[in-house]
Order: sequence, then C-alpha cells, then structure tokens
Amino acid sequence: MVRKKKLNPAAQIVIGFLSIILIGTFLLCLPISSNNGQWFSFVDSMLTSTSSVCVTGLIVVDTAVHFSLFGQIVILFLIQIGGLGFITLTSLVFLLMGKKITYEKRVTMKESFNQENVQGIVKLVKNVIILVFTVEIIGFLCLAPSLVKIYGWGDGLFKALFLAISSFCNAGFDNLGTTSTQFASLSIFSQNILILLPIIFLIVIGGLGFVVLFDIGKKFKHEKLSLHSKVVLVITAILVFGGGFLFAVLEWNNPNTIGNMSFWEKIVNSFFCSITPRTAGFSTIDYTQLTPASVVLTDIFMFIGGSPASTAGGIKTTTLLILLIAIFKSENSNGNIPFCKRKVSTKMVKKSLRVIVFALLLIITSTFLICSFEGGLVTSTEAIFESISALSTVGLTMGITPTLCAGSKIVLMFLMFVGRVGAITLTLALANRKKSISYDIEYPDSKIMVG
Repeated sequence: MVRKKKLNPAAQIVIGFLSIILIGTFLLCLPISSNNGQWFSFVDSMLTSTSSVCVTGLIVVDTAVHFSLFGQIVILFLIQIGGLGFITLTSLVFLLMGKKITYEKRVTMKESFNQENVQGIVKLVKNVIILVFTVEIIGFLCLAPSLVKIYGWGDGLFKALFLAISSFCNAGFDNLGTTSTQFASLSIFSQNILILLPIIFLIVIGGLGFVVLFDIGKKFKHEKLSLHSKVVLVITAILVFGGGFLFAVLEWNNPNTIGNMSFWEKIVNSFFCSITPRTAGFSTIDYTQLTPASVVLTDIFMFIGGSPASTAGGIKTTTLLILLIAIFKSENSNGNIPFCKRKVSTKMVKKSLRVIVFALLLIITSTFLICSFEGGLVTSTEAIFESISALSTVGLTMGITPTLCAGSKIVLMFLMFVGRVGAITLTLALANRKKSISYDIEYPDSKIMVG
C-alpha cells in the first residue's frame, strides 16, 4: 500500500494561492468579463488576477473601463480572498459547513497567521473573519453617501463596496475610471476629504495587523498592550506623521502634485502620500510628477510596508526595527540584545536580516531584468519603483505597467506572489520534508574580513 504524502503547511498555502490565481485568470479571460465582449490576453489576465489575489493593485487596463460588472465582481472576490488569505477562506467554509478543524489544518492556519502555536488559532481565525467584515461594512457605510451622491444609488453603492474592500485589504484597485480618466485612481477625489478620510482609515487599520487590532480591543477591557502591539503602533505613527511632514515639505510648492491645493487639502494629500505607499496602492497625485526626493521617499516607504499578520506587504515595520536594534545596540554576555526589558534573540535578528537581504536581492535582480527586457524604454528609476511596488504588494506605478512586455509582466507577477505569500513561506514550501542529521562540529574560524 502506497502511503499518500502530505504537503507541509507552507506548501498548502503556496498551492492555495496559485490555484486561486489560476481560477481568476480563467474567469478574467472570458468575454463575459470584458466590456468589449472579447477574450482578454492570458498574460494580462494572469497579471490582473495575481495583482488582485496578492492585493497589489498593479494593472494593465483600467478596471472600470475594460472589465464588465461580472469581471469587476470577480476581481472583488479575488481581492477579498487575498486579503483574508486562502487558509482563512477555507477555514470559513469548514466552519460554515460545521466540519471539525483537524490538527493538520490548525497547523496550516498557524503558519498562515505567523503564530507560535496552534492553541486558540481557530478562535483567532473566527475573530479575524468577523473583524474583516465589520470594518469593511463600516468603511462601506462611510463611503456610500458621497459616492451615491455622485454616481447614483446602484453604481454608487457598488463603488463604495469595491473601494471599502480594496482599501481595507490594501489592494489599491478602484472602479472609478472612465474613458477620459483611465488609471486616474483617486486623483479625481484628491480634493474630496469625505472620501479620502474613510479610505485612509481603512488602509491604516488593514496595515496594523489582526493581532494588534485584537490587542487594542483588549485595551478597552483594561488589559495591557503587548510589546509587539506597542512597537507596531509607535512605528506606524512615526511613519504616518513623519512621512506626511516630509511629503508636505517636498511637494508643497510643486504645481504638478499638491502645489495648487488649499492648505487642508495639501495636509490630507501629504498624509495620504505617506500612508498609501505602505502597500495600499491608491494615488491622489501623478507619481511621474513627484520631485526626485519624493520618489526616493516613496521607494523607502514601499519597501518597509505594513505590519506582520496584516493585509499589507513589505519587509514589515517590526523587521526594520529589529535590524536597527541589532545595528545600534550591543549584545549582552548571552548573545542577546536587550530591548524594553526584553531580549531580541540572535535567531530573530538573523530572520530579519534574511527577509531584508532577500528582498533587496529580488529588487536588484528584477530591476535588471525589466531594464533588459524593455531595451531602454524604461528608466532605472521607473524599474526600481515598479519592482519595489510589486514585491511589497503596493500597486503604485510611474505609469509603465501597461506598456511592459510579457517578460517584464512575468517578473512582476513573481514579485507580487513572493511578496504576498512571503519569502520564508515559499522557501519552506520548496524545502525537502526530510530533516538532515546535523552534528555539533566545531570548525576553525573562517577569518573573513568584514566591512
């Protein structure tokens, strides 16, 4: 009797996301998904599906102009699945059907939410599902009045729902475009604070992470915040307010971005520009018109991204903090780094370093490939911007995505996929299940000069 080989949890997550992407690709290819009633290019369908599931927002056609209502609904479902995660979705189906969640399934759920153990994981997933739908409904109710006033009841309500889900999932997709305003994103509402503020709220909440949100909820019960939550909230505040201030300074007098806006519109749009690069992907300005310093700042914010166990991408805020701690603080006699009356272990530092170095290598390689494939049609600045945006699942672009060749689009798809499932998850999925026997052999010092 041949024993069936089980996939490890990481492999299940990877295969699950790939399956959803392929299903989405097929559906978006169909003539019913396009307004012109014609078959859509396979590569472009796959890029759109990958961008939706990986909650990125990079697009080759304007969502509202090209896709029919059916196509837009498919994209919306793909975004919701991507935001919840494949494992959370299957768990929801199991719970609705009244089926028991097996131990193997719990282990996979643990991996999906980056938790240490399986204890309480089912309750966590239930709470995540309730939280996601609750926040999205609140966002929908906040956006609906303004959009209904502009587009009418039917179209306005659907656009409000689409934007609410896309914002909370940090997807960056919108269905606001027309033939005269293609790829405009939220620039048509850059002076409408009643629409921008709910979207800012949804983006920030989605990027904090489910664990932090639940921790904040416990705070109302007079329970203390965990160190993780405190760190995430402090870093997020620094990035939001510090970034908003820097963008305001750099773009205040730029007539091509916020220069011609009123004082409060400049403030709101500056904060929007500091929040959306951290994996939301919406834009209220033309990123091709940014000052060079603002482009670099946007690259940095995209690279950092949001927080762990959230709908956001990037290397994560906590990863950056751990690396900074390792650089500026010394180890104690036990080889650990003291921080806030806790210790940062060598293992944690090495994990953070792997994430950052792997991300940098992917960005460098993909930038080289895109520049090579495009043969001088894109600048290195545009290629770097696009690569970081894809890997960090942001969705911002300097306008080159629709013009890229098939090779460059495949590079972007790979980056988005790695950015969503995580480099560590992908590595574990490809790793051999058999454990190699290791011995504690003491080798001579390599004596390699560093620095």
